[in-house]
Parts: sequence; structure tokens; C-alpha cells
Amino acid sequence: MTDIADLPGESDPRVSTGVPGLDTLLRGGWLRGGTYIITGEPGTGKTILGNQFCFSTVARGGKAIYLTVLAESHSRMVLHLEGMSFFRKEEIGQAVTYESGYAPLKADGLAGLSRLIFRAVREVGASALVVDGLAAVEERAESRLAFREFLHGLCVHNALAGCTTLLLTGQRNDPADPQFAMVDGVVVLTMDPMGVKMVRTLEVVKFRGGAQLVGKHSFDISNDGVRVYPRTEALFSEQTSRVPDLRERQPFGIPRLDEMLRGGLVRYSSTLIFGSPGSGKTLLCLHFLAEGARRGEPGLYFGFVETAQRLINKAEHVGLDLGKHVDAGLVHLESRVSVETLPDALVQELFELVKKHRIQRVVLDGLEPFIQESSDKGRTPRFLTALNNTLRGLGVTMLATQQTNTLFGPELNAPLEGVEAIIDNILLLRFVELRSQLYRMLSVLKMRESDNDPALRLFSVTSRGIDVAETFESAEAILTGQARPLPPSTKKTKQAVKPRKSKGLPRRRRSGA
Repeated sequence: MTDIADLPGESDPRVSTGVPGLDTLLRGGWLRGGTYIITGEPGTGKTILGNQFCFSTVARGGKAIYLTVLAESHSRMVLHLEGMSFFRKEEIGQAVTYESGYAPLKADGLAGLSRLIFRAVREVGASALVVDGLAAVEERAESRLAFREFLHGLCVHNALAGCTTLLLTGQRNDPADPQFAMVDGVVVLTMDPMGVKMVRTLEVVKFRGGAQLVGKHSFDISNDGVRVYPRTEALFSEQTSRVPDLRERQPFGIPRLDEMLRGGLVRYSSTLIFGSPGSGKTLLCLHFLAEGARRGEPGLYFGFVETAQRLINKAEHVGLDLGKHVDAGLVHLESRVSVETLPDALVQELFELVKKHRIQRVVLDGLEPFIQESSDKGRTPRFLTALNNTLRGLGVTMLATQQTNTLFGPELNAPLEGVEAIIDNILLLRFVELRSQLYRMLSVLKMRESDNDPALRLFSVTSRGIDVAETFESAEAILTGQARPLPPSTKKTKQAVKPRKSKGLPRRRRSGA
């Protein structure tokens, strides 16, 4: 029996994976001296993850061995890795050693491979080992028992040597497979179809000796290697202690709208600006940012359609000198292309920008791009709750826009359901048609913990910005002028009359005010 005193005493029992985001899932990284299986189909990123671990170990002053068994040749592997930012060619043969284990495996079986690994770890003084091709090792085993004995010996030896080991395999991720019971942890890489594209996901299905964030998490592969984005609702699951401050208001700088809101939005609250395309949602958000900058409150615009210069030009056309605030560093304009985005990656970037610039007012111009690329539509309420709570905890008042599926009319259809219960306040912008003329209407549908004026008001976009009508009477005049459907009795009478044939399109009957 191995005595506990024989195990390597390390001040830090954790070893960084070298993969951004994966340490977060593992609550600090691999356990030092542990053995882990990384499984996934070809092309999921196992080889890149293994090499990333090796070179990150070298960057921290350690030494690593990358051993292949019937896998990609070393020359081809190095050629493919040269474009990666973590790769250091000068370290090959010095701190990183590439070995082939197929010859001893073929000649002497598992015993020969074990001797090669143990000798290499001892001679190099390796603190990291990657075995690429565990499936080939299993195929050469004399029996399943021999394969389990090989894994057990590898785990015990490397634990005593303090060498953290990754075993890469393309075998099925069957939890009942004995090999998964032998190791300290199992990480599964997959590529899940979503429409016509594929989404990369990572899941830690087993991890001895510590907690982990369970479930699937998205990741991508770039020139920087593998990067994992933990699910927002799993990472930020705790409720913030900060609550909306009813004593402080943050106005839009639009006098009559601020009057409807009893001075402005409650600080640290969240607001949804809900309306049809072209109704003025983005312009209303720019008013909010400009007014905040005027008061010395840094603001951030995070959108998906209009670039920074287009936003500045739009603001100038309505009398908002947004460019001045951008130059002063009080307003930050960030625009992303809504094409195959990862929601958790976007949120992580958003939080980093908020912390970096000490943002107090945030505009998310378009909730749909945050959610539309999610592989699980049922996570929308959880995702938005975590987003809302985290921004509040960072001391931010959030504005988010969402457009309706209809251009105008009394019915309100939203592409995202369940948002209304999560958000604190809702402002509705809509068009009303009267005699071939479109009018803009504004109303406060919801405002938690605050009194407000719920009346519909007419508003317009002028050279001085958004102008809200002084009273609701103008909106009432427009609404009473809407065309009304004929009563049921009238419809029946007209259906009884046989229509006369006429050339051309029938005229549309219009009703007056």
C-alpha cells in the first residue's frame, strides 16, 4: 500500500489546463498528478487541447511529453500547430518532447509501452504527459483486464511522479466503459448540429477530488487554440445583493418621457424597449447614453446592426453630439456581426467591457442575437436572468431592445418569450396607421417599484431628437380615428347580397373619425 507521505507534497494541488475557460469549469484546473481521458470524434479538437496543455506547462517552467500511438505524424502535427499563438518551436526537443510509442507497443505489448512512458517521465522530469491514441493501445491489449491494469499502473506511477496525464481517444463516451472508472476525470468534446451549422461543446462528465460546472458548454478553436465559454446561467447562478435604488433616477434627457417615468429609470434596474422596426428604439437608447455622459456616467452601446460611425451620424442628425462623448471616453460603441455567434462568448465580452470602462449605463441593442445561436431554446429565461443579475451586481442600469414581429397594429408578438417577467421595466413603441399616415406611439407598460404614467402618448423624431407630446389627448385623437371592422350583423347582411362582377381591384371601404 502506498503511504500518503510518499505522495508528492505540492503547495498548489491544481494545475492549469492552459485552456481559457476550462480552468473555470474545473474550479482551478487539473489535480496535480491526476490522469484524465479526453474523448471525442475526429476533428473536435483533442490534439490541439493536448498540445495547448503541454506548451502552457512549459510556459510555467515545467517540462512536457507528447506521446503518439498510431496518430498523426510529429512532422505533420508541428506543421499544423505553427499557426497557433501558444506554439513555441524552439521548445521542441528542449522542454517539450515528442515520442512515438507504437514500436515498443507492437514489439512488447502494454508492458513495453509502460516501460517507455515510465522511463521518459523519469529522465525528462516531466510534469505533463499527453498520450494521443488510447484507442490503439486498447486494440493491442491482450485482454480487457490487461488494459485496465495498464491504466491503473499509469495512474499510480504518474501520481507518485507528480505528472499530470491526458489520454486522448476517439472511443465512445459510454459511462459503463471500465476505462472511465480507472481515471480521475473524463472530458467529452462534441460537435452538435444546429440547422446547417455545427456547434462545438465540452462537458466534464467526471472529475474526482473537486467540484465542477456540470452540463455542456460551448467552445471554439481559433489561432489562439481552444477557448471554452462556460454557460452564463451556470457560472453566474447566485443572486446579487444589490437591488434597484429607488432614491436615484437616471433620466433619458427627454423631459416629457422622464416626467412619465417620474424622473427617469430607477438606478440598477433593467428596461426592455419593445417595438416594431423603425419605431425609434435605437434612437431612444442613444438619448439615454448621451444624457448619462452629460452627467458623467460612462455608457456602453453593444449592438449587432449599426457600426459606431453610423450611430454617431444618426445621433448628429437629431441634435445629439454623441461623438463628443465618445472622444471623451464617456460613451463606448461596440458593434458585432450577428453571424454564428456564441451567446456565452458575447456575454463574457460584455462583462469584460463593463469592468474595464467602469460602465454605469448599458444598451443591448437587440436581445435576439444573444439567444438565437443557442442550441437549447429552453435556456432563454435562465440566461437572461443571469445576465440581468450580473449587470446589476456590477452597478449597471441596463436597456435592452427587442422588436415585434408586426410593423403596426394592436397585436404584440415577440420572438423571445418570457422576457417580460424577468425585466423590471417595459417601454412600448409602436406605429398607428390613420388615413395612409403612420404615427408613433409610446407608453410605459411596466415599471417595478415605481409609480409611472401609463397613458399612450404621441411622439415624433425631430432635428432636436425625440419629442414626446405633452398630454395623451393627441394619442387619443389618433386612436379614435382608426378604421374599425364592421359589426357582425353588417357582415351577415353583406354576405347575403350577391356581389356584382366588376373590373379591376375592389375599392377598400374606409371609415372616418
